[in-house]
Amino acid sequence: MHRIPALITTLLALISVSAMAQPPYSPGGWPTLHFDAGNRRAVSVGVVSNHYKTWSALSGASVLTAPVISPDGGALYVTTGLARGRSNLHAFSLQGELLWQSAPWQDAGTGVDPCALLSSPIVDAEGDIYLGDCNQLFAFTAEGAVKWVIDLPPPAPGDWIAAGAHPVNALTTAAFTTDGHLTGVTNFGDVILVDRATGEQLNKPFRLPSELSPYADTYPMPDSLLGDGMIDANFREWAWQVIFAGNMRSANTPAVARSGRMFVVGSSGRPGIGALFGLDVDNAVTPRAVRVAFATDIGIGSGSSPALSPDESQVYVSDEAGWLYAIDSVDGSIAWKVKTAAAAGAAAVGPDGRVYALQVYPAPAVIAVGADGEVLWESDTASLAADMPRSALLGEPVVVANGNPTVTADAVLVPVILGYRLNVLKVNLPVRSALVALDLDTGKAVAELVNLADDSSGITAVLPDGTLVNSLGGLQTSATSPLSPLMNVILPGDTRMLPPRGGIQVSIPRRK
Repeated sequence: MHRIPALITTLLALISVSAMAQPPYSPGGWPTLHFDAGNRRAVSVGVVSNHYKTWSALSGASVLTAPVISPDGGALYVTTGLARGRSNLHAFSLQGELLWQSAPWQDAGTGVDPCALLSSPIVDAEGDIYLGDCNQLFAFTAEGAVKWVIDLPPPAPGDWIAAGAHPVNALTTAAFTTDGHLTGVTNFGDVILVDRATGEQLNKPFRLPSELSPYADTYPMPDSLLGDGMIDANFREWAWQVIFAGNMRSANTPAVARSGRMFVVGSSGRPGIGALFGLDVDNAVTPRAVRVAFATDIGIGSGSSPALSPDESQVYVSDEAGWLYAIDSVDGSIAWKVKTAAAAGAAAVGPDGRVYALQVYPAPAVIAVGADGEVLWESDTASLAADMPRSALLGEPVVVANGNPTVTADAVLVPVILGYRLNVLKVNLPVRSALVALDLDTGKAVAELVNLADDSSGITAVLPDGTLVNSLGGLQTSATSPLSPLMNVILPGDTRMLPPRGGIQVSIPRRK
């Protein structure tokens, strides 16, 4: 008897949620870094049975975030971190033709600067493009004209001086709110709300109530990392700290629920740990006010973009210690946490509620966890190295995850590096890079969809027709490149280390 009122309550809640406004992302395919407002990276497209033809562009430039696509599917927008005098926003057709580029970066007020490297553009339903760099937020039309540009909040006393004289308080991928505005959180925790049409800031200044995270030195930055002009050398240290969320309050993309609440992972108000913040906007006051609904402490590390469950009742984040958390989206309580080898990167969430997290070598590449916190599987990629020779000096070949997973209708996709382990230096030597499909139910590798020209270090975008778009970051290949002359002599057979290349690789399904 008591089930009927409960069922009615549940149905009313679902109707209420479905009637809520949706952020105005482009419906054309992949409009933001993690695909949707909930950062889930899950698409209803099958890819395993396809055969692909590929093209690439921007060789010599690192691309670390996901390229995004226009509403009509005709243009890809890609960011880089190139030096003064170069452009850092590029528009390509799906056939590889360069359509336009932003004005070359010259100084703190002219052009898109190198901090765009770690900020995907986002695209609205009208086709306009929004992008943050070190100190500015830009709006472009689909033809590449600047619609407006505004300054981001400047660094405050005590903030890290990230790139010498150039002001850096970068916006790591903006987001749309449910009422159609722009929002985002800068490296030092400043939350902004901006009118999408005019660029007017709508909220009074607000900074996350958190301490700066410690300088990230667990993994020292290799001297060769992204060298040879792959990014502006003055911004290498900043990029390395963003990747590991060091010296900052926030270094990730917010998720926005249909209720309008925004979720941001940052450093906690207590030194040395992280937190998930639930933020609400008070629209009843002018200027609008950002309020903290809850702040839930997690382990150290704030580099994980939060991802929402399909019903938006839970938020998934991970920390540097490998804990994967499910946090109640209403009150911030921890529903469950699971110890994994997950990196503090963004999880993907399938339509069935399964959570897929990238893991750190030597753990299997991906771990799948059910919506109730039960570990379902860890990936099995051993078959990928079956045809690689064993090295008398280096041992058996290894397969190492090299990018965040994406969920499709028939697989979990993850970029991997195949190579050998140099134990004396605790580094993996890349000899081949590939995008791999894992079985949704078992985690077993079922296909190498495409070979990649460099390590991905990023996210695989999947377009509605099954086209695969991979950023080629070159983090692993550039970091190990000084070892190539010696290792190419030691490696077995005719294997050679993969050289750094960068750029993007687009793989289009062949039509039968």
